[in-house]
Amino acid sequence: MMTHAANSPDATKPTGRRFAALSSRQFLLVLINVAIFLVLTILRPDAFPSWTNLKAVLSLMSYDLLIAIAMTIVLIVRGIDLSVGSVLALASVTMALLLRADASVPVALLAGLGVALLCGLTNGLLVGVVGILPFLVTLGMMSVARGIATVLTTGQYISFPNAPAWFTLFGRYELQIPNGSGFYGVPVTLIIGLTLVVVTSLLFSRWTALRSFFFVGESTEAARLSGIKVTRLTVAAYLLAALFVWFTAVLLTSANKIGYANYGIGAEMRALAAAVVGGASLAGGAGNIFGTFLGVLMLALIGNGFVMLNGNPNWQQASVGIVLLVAVGVDALRTYRDRR
Repeated sequence: MMTHAANSPDATKPTGRRFAALSSRQFLLVLINVAIFLVLTILRPDAFPSWTNLKAVLSLMSYDLLIAIAMTIVLIVRGIDLSVGSVLALASVTMALLLRADASVPVALLAGLGVALLCGLTNGLLVGVVGILPFLVTLGMMSVARGIATVLTTGQYISFPNAPAWFTLFGRYELQIPNGSGFYGVPVTLIIGLTLVVVTSLLFSRWTALRSFFFVGESTEAARLSGIKVTRLTVAAYLLAALFVWFTAVLLTSANKIGYANYGIGAEMRALAAAVVGGASLAGGAGNIFGTFLGVLMLALIGNGFVMLNGNPNWQQASVGIVLLVAVGVDALRTYRDRR
């Protein structure tokens, strides 16, 4: 039996067990996020609910959000991309090295985009054309991209002091919203992240080409028999994921004013956890961008909770693993139930 995600072609029809399941999942995620927020507010009323803290949480989660959207896209076509964090680092290093060499910002950005798309194209071709398992392909790309980034920088930060001021300020820009006695600074990274959530959700709901991703993930053979270009869409999914990784690299490089080979370490696990919690399936054919956003928000609140409560930072990483294991277990049970 075919299954559909909330952004799939049949998502607008409020009938069917699958739609109800995903709706309830997103509603549950909203409740969990509200509960975490209230608990932390009660435990640390002096620090957690302050706009300074919340702004930091939302700003930092914006990077994970873009990476998680990339992961969701490849999961929909029954893929996976373990190289997102490493490609992020390589794209960042590429741009930083060119900016240090006094290249113009457009040239540096295009070079970073080219590197990211090349990695995505390689992943897509090896998975979609050659037929190698996505796990093996992207695991290899993870090592290759991280290794090249490290070689290019010898593990050092790459600053670019002569770059135009507008570029180094862009990633830290805040939209000032009056609050009566002052202003709330809303990070541009958050604005971009939320905008991409809305735009991507709409595109997956309304654009036929992207809606076809779900059919590819549900049944490759059935999609091929229906005339869908499975190989082309698989490659396109990895290229689209690479585009989101590049967006992240641009924002991170601009905000920190450096390129760094260790950017994105562990990002693939956080992205995978958020995507699966949000409704994506390792079996393919399911994924919801808004659900992914809720998953990223949940992990961000949990991480901030460890900071607020002076918890052991090692448990923060463990919590991501626990969330991922639970989500994968639930996804496996859901897949088994739907196939019966």
